[in-house]
Amino acid sequence: MFNRILVGLDGSESSLNALDYAVHLARRDKADLYLVSASELIPSFAFLDGAEPSYIPKYQEELYKNLNVMVKQQIERLEVTFPELKVKGEVIEGNAAHVIKEASKDSDLIVIGHRGQGGVLSWMLGSVAKQIVDECTVPVLVVKSKDYC
Repeated sequence: MFNRILVGLDGSESSLNALDYAVHLARRDKADLYLVSASELIPSFAFLDGAEPSYIPKYQEELYKNLNVMVKQQIERLEVTFPELKVKGEVIEGNAAHVIKEASKDSDLIVIGHRGQGGVLSWMLGSVAKQIVDECTVPVLVVKSKDYC
């Protein structure tokens, strides 16, 4: 049914649960897995006077590096555990919902986790999962917990 499944990863427990579910589907359908992580840039409105503090570029660099390590670790784990799977991954700079939307163009399914962190912050910024569901034309599977069987 699926040939290529994109999994949005941020290193959270919910995104790793989504990855586990995607692995289940990929093994069933002999589909390729494409792991995507977004290295979000800090918007300028986050700074009180509009000037970016000097430590921000180093922070962004470390975030990008750490996400790359996490994606590579997950790829290595899957290659050892499920050698029959074809797994690729990358980290892309940008807004998570936009990154996943753009990366999904050759995918049959997007699998993402859901943190369930509603409240004011989610209302102001919008949940990534909601944005992906609303904006992507590819089917989206939102995994809410590990208890999916």
